[in-house]
Amino acid sequence: MLFDSKWITYKTGEYKTADDKYGNPSPYFRRSFKTAGRVKKATLFASALGVFKIYLNGEPLSGEYLSPGWVDYSKKLPFIRYDITERLLESNAIGVVLGDGWAVGHIGSNYTFKRNGYSDRIEFTALIRIEYENGELEEISSDKTWRASSGAIRRSDIYMGEFVDNRLCLGNFSQAAYDDSAWDYAEETVFKFSRNLYLEETIVPPIVVKHTFKPVLVSQENGTFIYDVTQNIAGVLSCVFRGKCGARVVIRHGELLENGKLYTENLRKAEATDTYILSGNGDEYFRPLFTYHGFRYAEITVEGEAEIVDITAEAMYSDLKSTGSFECSDPIVSKIYQNALWGQRDNFLNVPTDCPQRDERLGWTGDAQIFCQSAMYNMDCRKFYEKYLADVRDAQLGNGVIPAAAPLPHVGFYDYTGHDAAAGWCEAIAEIPYCHYKMYADKKIIRDNLPALKKLLDYYETESPDYIRSGGKGYGDWVSLGTPTDLGVVSTLYYAKAAELASKMCGIIGDFEEEYYSKLYLRIKDAFRARYISEDGRIKSDTQTAYVMAYKFGIIDKNEAEANLVRKFDENGGHLTTGFLGIKFLLPTLCDIGRSDIAYRIITDTSYPGWGYSVVNGATTIWEHWDSYTHENGIRKGMNSFNHYSFGSCSEWMFEYCLGIRPDIENPGFKKVKLAPYMDITGKITSASGYYDTDYGRISVSWQKNGDCFEYKASVPQQISCEFVFRGMETVESSNSGTSYFFKLKKSE
Repeated sequence: MLFDSKWITYKTGEYKTADDKYGNPSPYFRRSFKTAGRVKKATLFASALGVFKIYLNGEPLSGEYLSPGWVDYSKKLPFIRYDITERLLESNAIGVVLGDGWAVGHIGSNYTFKRNGYSDRIEFTALIRIEYENGELEEISSDKTWRASSGAIRRSDIYMGEFVDNRLCLGNFSQAAYDDSAWDYAEETVFKFSRNLYLEETIVPPIVVKHTFKPVLVSQENGTFIYDVTQNIAGVLSCVFRGKCGARVVIRHGELLENGKLYTENLRKAEATDTYILSGNGDEYFRPLFTYHGFRYAEITVEGEAEIVDITAEAMYSDLKSTGSFECSDPIVSKIYQNALWGQRDNFLNVPTDCPQRDERLGWTGDAQIFCQSAMYNMDCRKFYEKYLADVRDAQLGNGVIPAAAPLPHVGFYDYTGHDAAAGWCEAIAEIPYCHYKMYADKKIIRDNLPALKKLLDYYETESPDYIRSGGKGYGDWVSLGTPTDLGVVSTLYYAKAAELASKMCGIIGDFEEEYYSKLYLRIKDAFRARYISEDGRIKSDTQTAYVMAYKFGIIDKNEAEANLVRKFDENGGHLTTGFLGIKFLLPTLCDIGRSDIAYRIITDTSYPGWGYSVVNGATTIWEHWDSYTHENGIRKGMNSFNHYSFGSCSEWMFEYCLGIRPDIENPGFKKVKLAPYMDITGKITSASGYYDTDYGRISVSWQKNGDCFEYKASVPQQISCEFVFRGMETVESSNSGTSYFFKLKKSE
């Protein structure tokens, strides 16, 4: 722990119960102080049970929101360190306003959607450490001398929205000369989780505004305005209003319009509504601080005499550096990539959530592991996933089971799911660290997570004496079409995969149990084949997902996969049926077995079901269901999100198979790259290009079809060794000049 300060709170209303609909007004704190000489270095440390916005000397301390983020607050609490050296004056003041956030506000999913997920009150702690040039050290801690008040933010909730009454505005309360004589004093408190808690400096880049849009007015009727942001985003509207004191503006958010009206049924209990009451003092700026919404459309209703002067949509997510890009000659496929990228942006807010709009927004482990490789191509996710894997370890149960979501909400969520050891969800503790190491070459990620994986496998062994997992009540190949894949098949396949990755991870760090897990994998493989594969080579339930997973997990060979997978496509009219788990492996498997023609047919297809169908029907993000919307049935009722990234795991295929950029596990972190593209011999896509930024520089690739030949170009940093593999192609011409390579290829006879 880098600082020791007191915790403070301020009661702005009677503490709410878990079933209350709304919370209390936000507490505001301030503290004025003077410097005692020339400052060498000044640092502010801050943490909260809740979320905060900090101001210093009249200005926001930073452009971040919803800090310090979301963890299991009973296990640890993140703090943030700010360098304020250049911000200090002779007379200073710090001001802080807090919101309910994940700790006190609503959290959960559907039936478990309740308040007080971790606490019924907001608490805050801070320390200002000033090092003077003369060697003296001064520390100013949050304590009962800090002043406290309520103000304009009357309630805030990530899911329900924010209510601001600007008639109660406190003014610029972080200025040193501000008169706080009417304010109360803060209350020092014994922090709720003191016995178990430790403060840990956050490693994840903060949530910031990354993109802005100017919404387009769609309709206007009787004081209600509907705007189209043109992109489904996670964020808020930043507005300027002008009008009389007491006029009210209500902003509702949704992903779709239905018959010209805002569609909100899929939000379930999340109100996603921001309200602002005008003070009547000229142009008034409103930007909610402690909420965000998943939306493309906004309905703004003006009650009373007021006008909308300006409106901007702000898309926000963790400030991760962009590292990859893909585009091709087919605008549909290029749009699929962009939709998946936006799905990542909209769901990477401190935790990899499933969706940003409804009463859920949880860090589902299955969604996270199936998309992690795609995510790491798009952005530098090393710190993001290190933090999330710590959340996963914190959520691990005593018996070794990895719950379906992390951080684990303290609102009966696990009891509600009833899915003990859900296959494909538990294995996030294996897949994400392995991909992380492959992309970033940091063995610490293996050392940190291998013990938790071993504990999970210990649990599997106790419940599976014959090496077959029953599947229990798992999710299976979630939201697949047609016949579901048998849960025992899915569970045993992932058991094998977990054992295989455990063996590989042991090998990476020199753990003595490498051979043990390798033999365990082989036993599971033999047991699976004996139990689930018939004499004619068919896997029980006989689904596309069963075959692509069994092939990618090394359970069946290329010939077995090809015979059955091609048959399944023929039986289904050439269409896919895979759900969240199977979709990651579908296009890669088709290429591996020599049927890249089917892969390119699927990715370019605009008929239902498939990615292209969503694009031609206006999608700007990846849908949760293949039938989230269809011409025949309209909007799918019940559980339905238009912003889920799981089906966007096809992005991984775009980088590794279409462009051919592949990391080498033996030379991780792109010390070596294998360039092994599968170019489209059917001619549906005639060119593709993209890049991935490694720690050594940018790997750029492009190819195009020119007559009967393909021209493949690559630029690879000098520090990276590279290997070229062109399956089914023969080289007509080649050249290289230092770091640039050129190949002219044609299909082998």
